[in-house]
Amino acid sequence: MAAAVSGDAGALYRLVAGLLDDGIPIEDVLFDWLSAIEQEIGSRWAQGDVLITEEHAATATVETVVSLLAGSLNQPDTGPRLLIAAAEGDQHSLPGRLVAAYLLYTGYRTTYLGGNVQAEDLSEYLSSDQPEAMILSCALTTHLPGARAAIKVSHDAGVPVIVGGKGFGPGGKWAAPLGADAWVATPRDLPTTLERWSPDPERAELSALNSPPGLGDLADGRVRNLASAQSHYAASTGAPPDWRATNELDHLYSAVISALLVDDPALLTTELEWQQRTLEAQRSGDSRAVAYALHAALGTSGAANKMMARALEITDSS
Repeated sequence: MAAAVSGDAGALYRLVAGLLDDGIPIEDVLFDWLSAIEQEIGSRWAQGDVLITEEHAATATVETVVSLLAGSLNQPDTGPRLLIAAAEGDQHSLPGRLVAAYLLYTGYRTTYLGGNVQAEDLSEYLSSDQPEAMILSCALTTHLPGARAAIKVSHDAGVPVIVGGKGFGPGGKWAAPLGADAWVATPRDLPTTLERWSPDPERAELSALNSPPGLGDLADGRVRNLASAQSHYAASTGAPPDWRATNELDHLYSAVISALLVDDPALLTTELEWQQRTLEAQRSGDSRAVAYALHAALGTSGAANKMMARALEITDSS
C-alpha cells in the first residue's frame, strides 16, 4: 500500500513478482492483493484518512502493475473473444483491467476498452466487430443509466452481457431489471459462468425495465435543476456551494435518476446515507444542505420529488 500511495510502480511490481515467484496464483495476486489495496485506499479516503490525490496515485500505480502483468501474457490465437468495459460515466477503469488480465490468463482472447465507454461509441464498435460476450463493470449506482445504455446497444448487436460491480446493488439486484444476461459476484466466477451459460440477448432485453415517464425530462433538465439547487444551497447556508458541494449535488442528482430507473427508493436512501457519512468524516460540507437544496430544486410534484422526499424522511429519522 505504501508503494502504491507513493506512486512507486517499480517497487509494487517487484513485490508482486515476488508473490508470483513464491507460488501465489495470479488470481490471488490480482483480487486478494492488488484489488484489496485499492479497496482499502478507497475506504480510507471515505473516512477522511487519505487525500483524494493519494487515492488517485494508488489507483494509477496499481493499474500500471496490472498492465505490466497482462502484457507478460500472450493472447490466444483462437477461442472466444471477450470485450471488457466500464459503463458510460464510470471512470473506475481498474476493475475492468483486473478482469481483462484474469480472463487473458485463463485462456480467453480479451479486448479492454477502458472506463467511461460511451454507448454510442460501443454501438459503432460492435457494428463491425462482435465478441462472444461483453463484460461490463459498474462501480457506482449513479452510473446505472450508462450501464443500461451499454446493455441495450450490446443486445441490439446480438452480444450478451455479463455485469459485475457494486453499482448493481446487493446481490446484483438491479442487474436483471437493466437487462443483463448474467451477474457475477466476483471476477473469479466469470470462467464458470462463461462455460455454463446459455444467453439469449433478445429475451433478456425484453425483460428489461422500461424507462419510466419523466426520466427523460429529468435528464434533459439537469443543468437547469442543478443551477436551481445551487441557488437554494446558497440561500440556506449563506454562501455559494464550493467545488465539493457542487460535485455532491451532481452526484445526488444522478442517484435520483438511477433510483427512478430501477424503481427502488432504497438506492437513493443508501446514497444519501453514504454521502452523509463521507462528508462528515472528511469535514468537508453539509450533507443535509446539499440534499435539501436538491429537493427544493426538484419542485413540489413528480416522481423525482416524491422519491427524494421519502428518502430524506427515512434518513432524517435514522
